Amino acid sequence: MQATHSLDVERRRRLFNMKSVLLLLGIFVSSEATFTWWDCVPATTTHPYVTFTKMDISPSPAVLPGNITASVQATVHHNFGRDVKMVVKMDKKLLGAWTKVPCAHNVGSCNYDNPCEFLSAFQTSGTCPPQLEAHGLPCTCPFNPENINLPPSVFQAKLNTAWEWIATGEFRVEAEMIHGHDIVGCFHVEMDIKRVGGSGFIFG
Repeated sequence: MQATHSLDVERRRRLFNMKSVLLLLGIFVSSEATFTWWDCVPATTTHPYVTFTKMDISPSPAVLPGNITASVQATVHHNFGRDVKMVVKMDKKLLGAWTKVPCAHNVGSCNYDNPCEFLSAFQTSGTCPPQLEAHGLPCTCPFNPENINLPPSVFQAKLNTAWEWIATGEFRVEAEMIHGHDIVGCFHVEMDIKRVGGSGFIFG
């Protein structure tokens, strides 16, 4: 009788352990970070320079180094170039709390007085990335009013050792375009990045 009771206890223990494992797996899968975004131009901005209507990045989580598929739909309403500054706010989730990522090597929570300078290499070479050229999209300042429609396009995410400290984890980024004292463009992105060896990333 004692042996039968011990067997029943052992069966219940194993069943409990199995249910616990399945529950943990379910929590892990359901909490897997997905790519989310929204246009964050304030309602008080009466004449935005840019509005975003669609944005997507896959896979999610993004695995680096590797290929990332991106698509964007937006409308440029107003000519702009060096007169627009950019303020980027970047946070990384640490121990369940969002923590500000400081600006280092032009990555993180940075203020860019002339974001156009990052596009000067394309202007010097006279060519845009093929993913943009294939759809007649500009990549250098100034930008003129037009509709931007980048269908799902594959970009190679390359590694940069200077960005090792930011290469993996759950992130949220908000980028504001500033003209004078007004926010004339803004998008907010939240995504998860997983690193496979190496460190840091740039798009190419």
